[in-house]
Amino acid sequence: MPTAWIRSSVVAVAVLAAGCGGTSRVGDGLTSSSLGEAKKAVVLIKLGAADPLCNVLTAGIGVREGADYRLVQTARIVRNDPSSVAELELGSGEYHVVSYTCLRQGAGALNLAQPAGNGVFRKSYASFRAEPGEILNVGFLRLVPVGATRLVSASIVHVQLAVTDWPLPEIERFKQQRPKLYGQMKTRLMTVARVEPPTMAQVQAACAEMKRLQSEGKVQNLPPACSMPAGGTPPRYDGLAPRGSQPGDMSPPALQKRPGPAKKDVGA
Repeated sequence: MPTAWIRSSVVAVAVLAAGCGGTSRVGDGLTSSSLGEAKKAVVLIKLGAADPLCNVLTAGIGVREGADYRLVQTARIVRNDPSSVAELELGSGEYHVVSYTCLRQGAGALNLAQPAGNGVFRKSYASFRAEPGEILNVGFLRLVPVGATRLVSASIVHVQLAVTDWPLPEIERFKQQRPKLYGQMKTRLMTVARVEPPTMAQVQAACAEMKRLQSEGKVQNLPPACSMPAGGTPPRYDGLAPRGSQPGDMSPPALQKRPGPAKKDVGA
């Protein structure tokens, strides 16, 4: 199954998200009082689709472990589920978004992460703090393009996570679906880390590593940006954010093939 590449501060081999079940949910009987006694909190995260083909969205939630971050929970959204808000029961403390993955039916995944192996990640893309007894809305988390790196005959679109308040229709929907949680909910948006686009040297180094792994039989397909022949025309994409969208808009993002070259292109 091919995995499309999207870029953050360095190019990393994408990791497919795994797991079964539906949208992340917590028990109906949780209250601020019961959570406070257990020194726990409920965290509510709305996830936006990075691709119109996405049928599952996941955000890996981790805690600091030395200079890295260890995955402890996964916020999961299934698009055919009536709810687009993931609910997590967490101990009080500081948490980090360490990965963001869009699984596409029969078409691989888009993954933003820097995995170090064994459930450890090198980078935090966003962070929040949960206090005992809180039912906390940390916002609407989605991918947005921040620039591009030109190669010989292609470009790589660089993305980062952005957070906004939930759209008003989502607030009303959550109120109707989860009235007990809504009545105790308060909002404190997570903080998103600044992501610097990779340098040309970093892109070239990552492609060289992918080619080495391919020669050893460890990966089958190179990303198009690493194997594009000189003078070739890459498939065009319009980026990772909805065209003409306003903050919080859930209209399908682009990432659809279009003929002809463009200033911002990415292979998939």
